[in-house]
Amino acid sequence: MDLFRRSHDRLTGMARPLQMPPQRYGGTPARWSSLQGVLAAGILASLMLAACGASPATASRGGVVTFAEQPGQPPNYILPLESAPAESNANFAQFSNILYPPLYTFDANGKPSLDQPLSIADPPVFSQSNTEVTLTMKHWLWSNGTPVTARDVIFWMNLLSSVTDPSAPTIGSSSAPGPGWGFAVPGGFPENVVSYTQKGSYEVVLRLNDSYNPTWFLYNELSQITPIPQKSWDKLSLRGPVLNADRSAQPRMSIPNTTPARYVPRVPGTANSGALGVAQFLNQQSQDTATYSTNSLWQVVDGAFRMTRYNTDGYVKFVPNRSYSGTPKPKISAFEEMPFTSDSAEFLAVHGGSLTIGYIPPEDVTEKAGLERQDDYRFSPWAVYGIGYVPYNFTNPTAGPIFKQLYFRQAFQSLVNQPQLLTKFDSGFGSATTGPVPNSPKNEYTSQLEEGGGVYPFNPAKAVALLTAHGWKVEPGGVSYCAKSGDGAGECGAGIKLDQRATFTFLYASGNTAGAEGAQALQSTARQKAGIDLTLSSVPFTQVIGTEYDSCTTATPCSNWDLADLFVGWTFGPDYLPTGEELFGTGAASNAGYYSNAKDDSNILSTQTAPNEASELAAMFKYEDYLARQLPVVWMPMLPLQLTMYKRNLKGAIPQGIIDQVFPQFYSFS
Repeated sequence: MDLFRRSHDRLTGMARPLQMPPQRYGGTPARWSSLQGVLAAGILASLMLAACGASPATASRGGVVTFAEQPGQPPNYILPLESAPAESNANFAQFSNILYPPLYTFDANGKPSLDQPLSIADPPVFSQSNTEVTLTMKHWLWSNGTPVTARDVIFWMNLLSSVTDPSAPTIGSSSAPGPGWGFAVPGGFPENVVSYTQKGSYEVVLRLNDSYNPTWFLYNELSQITPIPQKSWDKLSLRGPVLNADRSAQPRMSIPNTTPARYVPRVPGTANSGALGVAQFLNQQSQDTATYSTNSLWQVVDGAFRMTRYNTDGYVKFVPNRSYSGTPKPKISAFEEMPFTSDSAEFLAVHGGSLTIGYIPPEDVTEKAGLERQDDYRFSPWAVYGIGYVPYNFTNPTAGPIFKQLYFRQAFQSLVNQPQLLTKFDSGFGSATTGPVPNSPKNEYTSQLEEGGGVYPFNPAKAVALLTAHGWKVEPGGVSYCAKSGDGAGECGAGIKLDQRATFTFLYASGNTAGAEGAQALQSTARQKAGIDLTLSSVPFTQVIGTEYDSCTTATPCSNWDLADLFVGWTFGPDYLPTGEELFGTGAASNAGYYSNAKDDSNILSTQTAPNEASELAAMFKYEDYLARQLPVVWMPMLPLQLTMYKRNLKGAIPQGIIDQVFPQFYSFS
């Protein structure tokens, strides 16, 4: 009871996070309830799990767990401060987070709720009408024996502030991007922080520029903080001394003519000085994957495991960090991530029994029973909390003017047969996406509009009618073209030229058979039904993400892609509440095609500042229903991360992380 009361007192005033009806993930009941209840229940559950895992009757220590990476998606960026081109589940959720866990961990026990035993700080304390936040660190240790302190949080904040400062010097190139933060949002974290101050060794105080919903601020802003080892990393060169160079970014100033005022560093630094110089040095070291195994920087960790081997093909070996301060402690002797170039190559390894945790490609799911019977595997689809989508490149000088026409986006969405894609190419697993908030698992933030199937179900006749009514000569089986240019009634719209053809490039990630077949089906439907010509281009995952997130803006447009599909969708983390600022806010780093809509920005802001639960839900429904109709992207099915096959004698594999993360400290063998 005292434990619950302390959690309750710290979080007084918070609106409730997502709630879900009782769900089962691999037989484990999970419910999203009030944050206070989640904290108490999560702590008790984790302690019970740790106790059970230590029991000699149910688990043994030692053994190596081999884990299959997604095809063509090797981890290739170790620094937890990831720019958009490096932002992927392979890097964020299944690599750097193992070594450098965030200040607050949410993705554990199959639900995106705060997991206190895995968090490095106590729950935050909000005060001064929710304009001040106090973070109190637990007394964790780095693997070299030094304590994880408030200075390590300040170090992160200084680097984060420098790389997100819009006036900071531009660093890097398209082939070697400079440092950045893929979850940055103009006016969001850390620009909504007036100041951050260290108080003693284990306390940080943040003053905010407005009164924010504490639940939102914890789940979407404080969730971005990752302590990093200042006493080892605060350098400008590998052989140089440890400095306090990051301190240049701590004094802050407001950006003129912003409301509420946005704050940035007075002196962010340069490519070789100050906080920005430190960030660039670490970024360059992180880009040098060939040195991962030997670089002393990456040997200092505070996660449950440390890395002992990395190959440039993506093979990674982790072993327990004996100084790990969290709960539970690792039981296995090693965790190995195994690279594959295709899902068929991975499936051969599953058939051979060499993988502890692998997956079945959707087209081979009929072989599940044989693997369970003959190879001693269990089956569990890895459900994640997110949305499926394909971004439009609104900045493309040729295709952009077409994409900016709502009628065209309505027509194109009406050509997407999500039920067919799910059934024919994904074996019926996953769910349709009808707006910016996930439909599955069921949660309180999904509006009636989204639950009802959305606004634009598959309807080719409607697509043809919309195009025809807006000046297009539709050529089913051929290529449609604009027959009436101009921006008046019955005309194609501003910027669309007479006779301009509905021809677009569609970039997608290679190595995924079901994804490729789905792209081909969409290509066929679009051309045969409405004369929209999609030129498919299959390239490695890393190339797709590098092209899609290449700082495309109206000022610096990108002309080398029109639509792009990674086949992974968007999983809500570290923005655990689906309020959309990181994906659909104007100028957000993860807003790949640069969708910009002032009303959408205003709706998003309302979800962040709602003073109570009722107004929070109302703001959420207003935001999502607006975007469900506006179609900022092409809504696509949200699929499981994978159809997992795991060895029967592996304990702790279920439930799987609903935000894509892996927690090998829970693994053991029976």
